[in-house]
Amino acid sequence: MGKYSLGASSDIGCERESQEDFVQFKELDENNLLAVIADGTGSKKGHLQPAVMVTMSIIQEISEIFKENNEMFKTHTQYILKRALINANNSLGAFKIGNEEVFNGYAASITVALFTENDRMYIASAGNTRLYIMRDSNIIQMTKDHTEAQEKLDSGEIDLETYHVHPSRLKLTSGLGLTTNPEIYLCSGKLKSNDLIAMTTDGIHYAIRQEHIMNLIFEAQDVVPACNNLIYAAKEVIKYADNMSAIVISFNN
Repeated sequence: MGKYSLGASSDIGCERESQEDFVQFKELDENNLLAVIADGTGSKKGHLQPAVMVTMSIIQEISEIFKENNEMFKTHTQYILKRALINANNSLGAFKIGNEEVFNGYAASITVALFTENDRMYIASAGNTRLYIMRDSNIIQMTKDHTEAQEKLDSGEIDLETYHVHPSRLKLTSGLGLTTNPEIYLCSGKLKSNDLIAMTTDGIHYAIRQEHIMNLIFEAQDVVPACNNLIYAAKEVIKYADNMSAIVISFNN
């Protein structure tokens, strides 16, 4: 797309036998871009991964609404994103009911970002995948983790440095496939020229602090090498024991 440069990278990471992360882009038209990053759990060999299942469900629903009723899409964007995540959650639940032996335990953290023709960004998230925006040499985490450790951080029980090593950072309080009524975090904002957006799974942002994420992206000077820098740092330098995925998007209007 003309005003966006897109990069993505995904790696099985350290100490993992299967890749349960999934990243995907979808150009709804020349002015509207959808980006999704997901981190699944509980998958079985030989069957669809939960991250793939929820991602493709969300992309399909959003794409169909965009095509069928563009005016409604523009005026109810956040509601449509939220409903797409909830319906993907319901679909995952239906698989579990249909074949509990295979699909029991299927779940996914997911972050969906929609970039629209009026230079706005809409975000829907559940679990502990993240989206950051980098502007004027600052990095801001736009999403909020749904974890027990985040609740401890919010209450003042632990500090931010402790959060990154606290065992309950891996205990989700929301996500798709965990409950019939997941909490969906929603936010939106206006993009500015030269903004950089990073979307990551926890194999990246639990391994690398956000200021270092920004530095690694800036050092790369392009979106694909930026993603590769993040993967290399998490896997080869930190040797973090998880799958790891990153999306980097450059906005130039």
